Amino acid sequence: MSTCISARELHSHIQAGRRIAVIDTRWSRDRSAYGHYTMAHIPLALFCDPTFDLVGIPDRAHGRNPLPELARVQDAIDRWGLTDAHEVVVYDQNDGLLASRGWWILTWAGVKNVKVLAGGLDAWEAEGFDTAGGPGNLPQPGDLVANAGNLPVVDVDDVAEWPDKGVLIDSRELTRFQGRAERLDLQAGHIPGAVNLPARALQRDGEFLPAEEIRAKLAEIGVTSGDQVAVYSGSGLHAALFVQAMHEAGLPGASLFIGGWSKWAGDPARPIVRL
Repeated sequence: MSTCISARELHSHIQAGRRIAVIDTRWSRDRSAYGHYTMAHIPLALFCDPTFDLVGIPDRAHGRNPLPELARVQDAIDRWGLTDAHEVVVYDQNDGLLASRGWWILTWAGVKNVKVLAGGLDAWEAEGFDTAGGPGNLPQPGDLVANAGNLPVVDVDDVAEWPDKGVLIDSRELTRFQGRAERLDLQAGHIPGAVNLPARALQRDGEFLPAEEIRAKLAEIGVTSGDQVAVYSGSGLHAALFVQAMHEAGLPGASLFIGGWSKWAGDPARPIVRL
């Protein structure tokens, strides 16, 4: 089953009155999440602050975007009024990065039938569909109870040993993998034994490549299934996008090192490779 939904499909589901929860996860450096939401959002969409609802408290020991406490995710689920009967659609502006984080966190927490709007709000507007402004509507109360562990995760000690038993994928851009550029984290380089395949290489124009093209790119680095695969990025965002791409290609099961390079590089005792 696809992890994505098109703007036309979403519009059709809303028009048909299906039980659907649409969640807006947009954020940018020049405007707050709520600023994006109140300016324009998909009608009936619910507000999500990805810097609060989808991440824990950052620090050197846990990385820039650590896994949130389950109670924080439960608070968001309650606020959005989610139930097991809901189809949940998460969207961002256009590139899928924050929407994929939302997809991963909600699926990890036991929310079923979560999809990402392919192409985000830009795709919705490109179809000529209406948007709404202002604070949005209050949802009906929900009853969904979050439970952790519905997608696999690995921690820093697992990652250190992972190349001995499987494939460890660094999903950052090549220059960061090589250690030639690092604008976000404390040190440059990559985890020993990792192979590089940037998450963005699995997309075209903000949407995933066809499944067969994703599988072909993965096969080039020795990946033919999700088993025995662990993925990391700088802080777990691009890695979540990568894991979703694997699901989209019919290769579920990859583990996410959610602390990512920011957690690994935050420990000066950890070995680092530079090319």
